[in-house]
Amino acid sequence: MIKLILADDHAVTRKGIKTIIEQDSEINVIKEVSNGKELLDYLLESKSLPDIIMLDLEMPVMDGPKIINFLHENFPNIKIIIFSLLHEPDIVINMISKGASGFISKSEDISQLAEAIKDVYTTGHYFGELVKKEYFNIHVKNKDKDGFTGRQILSSREVEFIKIAASNLTYPQIALQMNLSIKTIENYRDSLFQKLEINNRPALILFGVRNGIIPISNK
Repeated sequence: MIKLILADDHAVTRKGIKTIIEQDSEINVIKEVSNGKELLDYLLESKSLPDIIMLDLEMPVMDGPKIINFLHENFPNIKIIIFSLLHEPDIVINMISKGASGFISKSEDISQLAEAIKDVYTTGHYFGELVKKEYFNIHVKNKDKDGFTGRQILSSREVEFIKIAASNLTYPQIALQMNLSIKTIENYRDSLFQKLEINNRPALILFGVRNGIIPISNK
C-alpha cells in the first residue's frame, strides 16, 4: 500500500483528487492538508510518514519551493510529486533540480494520477508531457551552477533581486536592502532585462511569478 499525502489549499480539488486516486486499491491517502505549515506540523509529529507527497506549489503560509527544500533536508526518503497550475519550463526544471520526483500540470488528464503515483513509488520518477527531453539536457549541463536553474541560468543574487523587485521599494532602496551600490543594482536589472528579453520591471515580476521565484501569497 502506497501512503500518500495531498497538500493543496483548495478543498474541492483535494476531494476530487482523493476520489480518483483511491479508486486504485494500492494507494491510501493518509492525510489532506491545506497549507505548508499544516503539512510540516504533521510530518514532525506523526509516527506514520507518507511514501509520497502530492504538492501544490502555490499555497498560503509556506509555498511549495520552501517545502521542497525542507523535505529534502529533513525527510529525504519522502518522494514529491508537484501537482500545479504552474507549468513554465523553467519552474519544471527548477523543481526537479530541487528534488521533485514528478511534475504533473493540473491542466493534464488527471485520470493518469494513480499510475503516476505508482511510477514514482516504483521507479523514482514520473513527468508528464510538459517535461521534454531538452529540459533534462539543459539541467544536466548546468546542474552545478548556483542559483536558479532553468533555460536561463540566474545567480543567487539575481534571484534575490527579482524577489525584492516584486515589492514597492525603489531601486535605491533595493540597493540598500541588498547592501550593494545603486550602480550594481542597475547592472543586475539591465543584465536580467537582456537575458530574459524583457524591458520593464512588471515583466520581470511576471517572470518571477510564472517561474516560482516569487510566491503568490494572496490566497
